Amino acid sequence: MAGRVTISDIAKAARVSKTTISRYLNGNYGYMSVETRARIEEIIEKYNYVPNGIARTLKSKKSGMIGVIVNTLRYQVGAQTVTGINDICTKNGYGTIVHCTNGDRKAEETAVQLCLNQQVEGFIIIPCENSVSPYLEICERGIPVVICTRRLDDWPYGCVYVRHDELIQKMLLHLKEQGFEKVRFLLDVHDFHKEAMAGFFAAASAKLFGMSREESIRWVGRESPAVCEALDALLHEYPGQSKAVMAVNTHTLFLTLRELERRRIRIPDELGVCGYDVIGWSELVYPGISAIRQPMDRMGIIAAEKMMESLREQRPTQGACALEGSLFFRNSTNLKAL
Repeated sequence: MAGRVTISDIAKAARVSKTTISRYLNGNYGYMSVETRARIEEIIEKYNYVPNGIARTLKSKKSGMIGVIVNTLRYQVGAQTVTGINDICTKNGYGTIVHCTNGDRKAEETAVQLCLNQQVEGFIIIPCENSVSPYLEICERGIPVVICTRRLDDWPYGCVYVRHDELIQKMLLHLKEQGFEKVRFLLDVHDFHKEAMAGFFAAASAKLFGMSREESIRWVGRESPAVCEALDALLHEYPGQSKAVMAVNTHTLFLTLRELERRRIRIPDELGVCGYDVIGWSELVYPGISAIRQPMDRMGIIAAEKMMESLREQRPTQGACALEGSLFFRNSTNLKAL
């Protein structure tokens, strides 16, 4: 088709009326056959048709926008989640209004109100805290909400999360099987889920290594000195025992590797190294770094799909979806190969 594709063009190609196409675009599938829906979707995708958002809003009194509120975009994992959300929303004819709160609850409350002022049709939220009361109030107003990246107590609606505890336990079991006797976690004090993550680490290290929370966890920041101090303490503790460290996020892993290189510490001979939520280059360095990765883009996609389903069926979001992360065992923890 030459020029801008219109709803009339799509209707003609799909062999249905303009009214049917309009109902499809607004999520009113009740009377349509599966074959009709599939044919319309195929034609829309084939011609890359994008509805006129302004006209659609004026006619339906719906904004066609989804509010996306995230606690950080500082790390790549947050950006991946938003990308997944945006891809699905765009495919379904919705735009996104993204607010980053930097872990500030007041900023989160402000972002919610700004989105409500813009008449968003739903929220996908990566929250700062565990309290669900603000989001329950939104749901009670008939606006669907999906909680993303974590499972909150007493949240009866849609959420998508990763089984952090299982991933951590599997990585620690790998370390134990490789012959490591002590493990320490370097946790970023700026991580908005730090307390939950500390709980997972502490429980796993106590179970598999018999270590207390105080022994297994060190809090570090985004500067080198805290990482240097944590590594220095670990290298001098537990003489004669094989030790490993897990850096939680890409930045902390980079600081860890840089400091170990400066000290000429051999990996994994003198210290095993692995990472949590490390992106991109962990397999490119030598030795390759064992790592845990969350499926952040997949998480965003599923959260947005839950939202689209809720809007189509005009009901609250439903169901908790637990995703499996990925574990990569590389030479940085391969003690048995030495």
